[in-house]
Amino acid sequence: MKDAFRGFRLKVLQVAGGTALAQGLIVLASPVLTRLYSPGDFGVLTVYMSLVTVLVSLGSLRYEQALPLPEAEAEAAGLLLLCLLLVGATTLAGALVIGGLRHRILAWMDAPALGPFLWLVPVSVLGAGLYQVFTCWAIRKERYDRIARTRVTQCLTQLAVQVGGGLLGGGAAWLLVGDALGRTNGTRTLAALDWRRDGAALGRTRWADVAGAARRFRAFPLLSSGTALLNTLNLRLPGLLLAIAYGPWDAGCFALAQRVFALPSAIVGESVAQVFFGESAQVGRSGSLMPLFQGTVRRMFLLGLPLMALSALSGWFLFPVLFGEAWGRAGRFAAALAPMALAQFTGACVSSALVVLERQDLALVRELIRSLLLLGAVAAAWRLRWDASRAVNLFACSGTLSYGLYGWITWYAIRRHDRQGGAVRP
Repeated sequence: MKDAFRGFRLKVLQVAGGTALAQGLIVLASPVLTRLYSPGDFGVLTVYMSLVTVLVSLGSLRYEQALPLPEAEAEAAGLLLLCLLLVGATTLAGALVIGGLRHRILAWMDAPALGPFLWLVPVSVLGAGLYQVFTCWAIRKERYDRIARTRVTQCLTQLAVQVGGGLLGGGAAWLLVGDALGRTNGTRTLAALDWRRDGAALGRTRWADVAGAARRFRAFPLLSSGTALLNTLNLRLPGLLLAIAYGPWDAGCFALAQRVFALPSAIVGESVAQVFFGESAQVGRSGSLMPLFQGTVRRMFLLGLPLMALSALSGWFLFPVLFGEAWGRAGRFAAALAPMALAQFTGACVSSALVVLERQDLALVRELIRSLLLLGAVAAAWRLRWDASRAVNLFACSGTLSYGLYGWITWYAIRRHDRQGGAVRP
């Protein structure tokens, strides 16, 4: 088991190296961006990202999550082709909906400044959806170094556009353009590598393989697509509801607080989650996932506890210094979000075990309960006419509980699987 964890750590470090560099650049650029753009500009970006992430979560109807699972390469190639076709179809459908309901969307979100750039949403959805598919394929092939490299190129593209546009005085528009170009930049790199190495196998793919993969993993669109949509709404709707209820200024401060606390998860958490997904897909075919699950959760909690405590304490004092006096409220939001960030850092990285065990039903139940907790908190604060600070406090409490639920449900599914002595279906 020690050798297994040693290999696990090496793969995590491989992904985390590039991710750490990318996130380090974001950290260095954040004080510059917060002086080039106002909280209101970041509020517009929050609304835009809410639209994009909701549509991306449905890009391939979650079939991409099944890519590491098949043992047969023909079935995996058919599944990859199916994912690519679905990303194109859902992007087109999203563009038609946005074009037809453009004025209603802008009025409902109270974001008229987004109007001239609403066309960027389907562009981002296409690029991010394809990147999501090729990332899962890279996880299957254990090409973690390539994932790390694309993270850096995405970050460099995004920051170059956003900082350059801010220096030119372009306003929130450059935040949106930078995000769109950053999302799409890594797709070409991963796709070119996959075509060079796997193009021959993909060229032999038959429509029967595509249809067979669609039937074999039909639980993913039937259950996992709803789970992914709820998960995205859970992540994005609080910021969107803050923008609607309290205005873009508070939403922008909340977005910055989330961005700061997302750094540990982005650097380490996502890297661990991707490697855990790939490793658990292999281990789950013949062995127990519990040692891998317990070891990962324990190490993530011990690593995350001092990071989140330090971030919470420094939020009160460092935010105005680092980001400017206008962002003092973001520091108070960050302190309130610290317990939730720790729970997310610990529990979310192992949640893919439910995908490996094909327990999409439990994942859907988990997200339904989480939705009730998170959205209920924001709605209750709105109903009680609380100010934004108390609303964020209540949201943070419900978020901490919801991520604790992540870990417990994953533990329950693994324990039941191990007791039954069953292997994951190949």
